[in-house]
Amino acid sequence: MLIMQTANCFILFCVILIVLPVNSGNPLLANDISAMKDDGSTLNTDSAVCMACKMTVIFFRSIYEQNRTRDSLIDVAAFICQYFTRRESLICYSLAKQFREELLYVVEKLILQPDALCSMFLNDCSNSGMDTSIWNITLPPKWPDPKYPTYPAMRENNLRVLHITDLHLDPDYAPGSEANCSSELCCHAQSESNGSTIMQKSGYWGTPAVCDIPYRTVENMLQNIQKLGKIDYILVGGDYESHMDWTYTKEDHLKTIRNLSAVLHKYFENTPIYWTLGNHEGVPVNSFAPHYIPEKYRPQWLYDELLLLQKPLLSDLKSIESVKYRGCYTAQLYPGLRLISLNSGYCETSNFWLRINETDPDGTLSWLVMELKQAEHDGQYVHILSHIPPGDNECLESWARNYYKIIARFSKTIQAQFFGHIHVDSFTVFYENMNDDSSKPINVLYAAPSVTTFKHLNPAFRIYEIEPGINYRVVNFHTYFLNLTKIGMNTTTSPVWELLYSAKEEYGLNDLSPVSWDLLINKIIYEKSIYSRFVRNSIRRDNFICERKCRYNLLCNLRKGHHNMTLCNHLPFPRNSRNFKSYLSYKLPGTVDNVDKTTLTITKQQQQQQQQQQQQQYANINMLLKKKLRSYILKRFFQLFLLSQN
Repeated sequence: MLIMQTANCFILFCVILIVLPVNSGNPLLANDISAMKDDGSTLNTDSAVCMACKMTVIFFRSIYEQNRTRDSLIDVAAFICQYFTRRESLICYSLAKQFREELLYVVEKLILQPDALCSMFLNDCSNSGMDTSIWNITLPPKWPDPKYPTYPAMRENNLRVLHITDLHLDPDYAPGSEANCSSELCCHAQSESNGSTIMQKSGYWGTPAVCDIPYRTVENMLQNIQKLGKIDYILVGGDYESHMDWTYTKEDHLKTIRNLSAVLHKYFENTPIYWTLGNHEGVPVNSFAPHYIPEKYRPQWLYDELLLLQKPLLSDLKSIESVKYRGCYTAQLYPGLRLISLNSGYCETSNFWLRINETDPDGTLSWLVMELKQAEHDGQYVHILSHIPPGDNECLESWARNYYKIIARFSKTIQAQFFGHIHVDSFTVFYENMNDDSSKPINVLYAAPSVTTFKHLNPAFRIYEIEPGINYRVVNFHTYFLNLTKIGMNTTTSPVWELLYSAKEEYGLNDLSPVSWDLLINKIIYEKSIYSRFVRNSIRRDNFICERKCRYNLLCNLRKGHHNMTLCNHLPFPRNSRNFKSYLSYKLPGTVDNVDKTTLTITKQQQQQQQQQQQQQYANINMLLKKKLRSYILKRFFQLFLLSQN
């Protein structure tokens, strides 16, 4: 009977595969933001794709119950990785092996729920069951007029706070190796060239390519920072490991974190250092299992290491327990100022544990509310240190939406938000109405630039100037960078890091209030010189061209604190407008030369060619899906059939 049911499911699934339209798009890319047309509409993905997914789940469930498909599921995961993300075969199988236990556990929990499992991979599949992505944090009512004392200035000069983030230290970085390789991370001795000879040699101090950073460059950076004057405390913003995520081990991660801690204390022996966790601290990458997952899967080893780093600066038992439980803590910096380190691994879209239940993992945002409420009650100000910005595509909207509400509720308490992750130098303004960018600006998120060069960037760090008391507001910041092109690829002489820009002076800001940043966004949009300056500062390169979709996304992120595109209505042509294509070719005021016109416009013939190429790509992908999956399932079906006869 079981074999007959399996056969029926299999036959139905094969029929669905056969009738899949070849222009239906890529059905297995979970978060394919490129599946949106230029005019803002979504590609017409046939519902048969979703049906095929559900039938696949039913098919695998029927034979999974015989405990014969655990290894097969890993094979399928590796297959999907290789053929639908274009990652290398070896990398995919390494990742699939790393994620084996995580994937099997999640699939076991969701195998009886085809809707839930398919919605995990397909945006076009809705989950008709209980949707744990819809949840709301409980917020205390606003005080009519909370009283914050004015804290006397500790000294005349501003506090100077160093923020370094996204270091991605690479112990295998090799000078003189191929920087323009065909692999996912280059600048390694084993990096394969696209030709018979090395096309682009990697530099001694780093390379603005698909490469991470050598240890010596980080040490040189700290030597340079020492010469810039006293640093009052240091914020370390996450992502310490290289991008070779298919090789991650707990032992290597601990070694990297301890080495980084040692070199920081070498140059800043008596300076307080505050850490937060990035998504690359997870093993496997992005993996942060909440407490509803069995203990053996949880990152307790990582939280214990964070506690070792942070414990000397934590004064109360509650913060120590919070580090051990969720990788978060609160530290008293000065009278009237607290720092909250928030673990954003619980918002990572690729944290598959959250597919079982993403409702406030480990009560992390509830804990944040509690800490902010206490600070408000005590009349203290707060700075938040975290990693993934809530408006980034790697942060779940359920988390982002609730985080935004928390910022709005405690906007008078929170004086700064320090984030990283995106590698570019940027910021995001938060508004009183989280879905209306014309409402009152109430807070600012600062996204510091990365130390790594990945991808095609110059390494950078940031120093904030903060009021020494009073309101503890950020009054200015200075971004420094290492111009790798200028110093040359072959030099071994210790380089000097240069001042890239100072915020107030560069953009003519009266102050760094939310209102000032909001006004600057309009200038960035409409004034070509300001826009060009902003792009240069974001990428840390002079020759980077960011137009069309790049420009839209760069500008949209300045006001998109969560995943609501109406926050980008400030752009001349919103993404959901018929005129979005026109916006992509829109010429900034003051652009009159032919070069800009060539850069910003596209002919009708070119549009048709691009559409044809896109359709052909979708057709090829779907043909591959049919051919490979049909062959694979036939093979596995007959293997199981023969097993059942023995």
